[in-house]
Amino acid sequence: MATIRKRNNKYQVQVRIKGQYASDTFVNLNHARSWIRQKEIELEGRVLGKRYKPKTMLEILNQYKKKTTPLKKSSQNEIIIINALVKHKWIQKPLSSLCPSDVANYRDMRLQTIKASSFAREFCILKHALKVAEVEWNWNVPTNLLGNIKIPKVHAKAIRRIDDIDLERLLIASAKHTNKYLNPIIKLALETAMRRGEILSLKWSDIDMHRGLIIIDNTKTGFSRSIQMNDKVRFVLSSLNKEDERVFPITINSLRLCYQRLCKKLCVKVRFHDFRHEAISRLFEKNLSIPHIASISGHRTMSQLFRYAHFKASVDAS
Repeated sequence: MATIRKRNNKYQVQVRIKGQYASDTFVNLNHARSWIRQKEIELEGRVLGKRYKPKTMLEILNQYKKKTTPLKKSSQNEIIIINALVKHKWIQKPLSSLCPSDVANYRDMRLQTIKASSFAREFCILKHALKVAEVEWNWNVPTNLLGNIKIPKVHAKAIRRIDDIDLERLLIASAKHTNKYLNPIIKLALETAMRRGEILSLKWSDIDMHRGLIIIDNTKTGFSRSIQMNDKVRFVLSSLNKEDERVFPITINSLRLCYQRLCKKLCVKVRFHDFRHEAISRLFEKNLSIPHIASISGHRTMSQLFRYAHFKASVDAS
């Protein structure tokens, strides 16, 4: 038995079949009805001792995006990747007709237009979605679809220092940009070595101007840390208006797009993550110890920081 109730412009849906129960909330009525049909098949399968068999990889990815992705720190980035993934034709083919060669052809086609690291991220999402569908949702999915697909090795990217002229042009142009947050975000990344996601997750409650500390709780490694402000960081934060609980109330996608357009306009090839590399390189130039630098950058593996030490040594020797 299924029920749909409309509350606050949303549809609350419940399905009950012989002791099996499921519920969800939707904005769109057609989506709610589609979910009911799918869930009734799934629950009836449980009652009869059968596992639900999804029709397409698209169905698996849509469910994964709704149930699993929001729990991740990188949810905004992952949603962008999944939205791009589901546009490919093989994702929409019946699972019963899919074979590893379809995935291999997709891999070869993608590697003509994107980097190996970008494809590796897509592939990891596909593998994890299938694993979650099988283990957590108890769905009947093809476990051998991706198992033997070879993916190119992703080598660690070389540390890139930002050219002084390029940096000056970026700072001047971003200060005039229509997005008022772009310039202070770049400055904060350059002065603190914070990751893009860490900067965008900052709340005003994380800023202690009295002690001159930035408290970072939402980190890639899962370990919180604090960063001592310098005068430049104090000035940047003091110049911002507290319009929201977040210091920078914009999305990762919005920042990514406006920064990419700025670089294209200036004909500058500087990745946003290069600001973090530049900041860490500058910390090494101050001859700080590696543990001290790690406490600022948030690296948990010292071997990652040794790349910067080796880079500095090679520069000093040249």
